[in-house]
Amino acid sequence: MANNMNRPSVYQKLSYMQKLANYNQRKRNGDVTTLAGRTGYSTTHVSDVLNGKYSNERIMNAAYDRGRGRQINVQLVG
Repeated sequence: MANNMNRPSVYQKLSYMQKLANYNQRKRNGDVTTLAGRTGYSTTHVSDVLNGKYSNERIMNAAYDRGRGRQINVQLVG
């Protein structure tokens, strides 16, 4: 079976904490309710996951995907 991925051979996945830090730099108003709707979890649980109280890969991957193309908040303000 051929390896037909679009990733370079030296690609390394981001860890859970790297995804969390990346998303927290880019979060916006309304993200928690949007992520709750997409993942099927309550807004309270999604908020707890994004604040680091619990860990949930599904929520974190959805949050990382949501904030992927955004500027970080510091660049928007400054």
